[in-house]
Amino acid sequence: MTQVNTYSDEMVLRFIMGAEPLANFDAYVAQLKAYGIEEAIQITQNAYNRYIGQ
Repeated sequence: MTQVNTYSDEMVLRFIMGAEPLANFDAYVAQLKAYGIEEAIQITQNAYNRYIGQ
């Protein structure tokens, strides 16, 4: 998940600062999926659900 966080942090800043064109946003999302973002989201969601007692 560290790789996902690092990539996401860097790219979000690049998009905000205009260093990365918004036309590349779909490629950004595809790369996050390749890094396993969907699994990371599911792990985090499961932990949250356990925390709130679901």
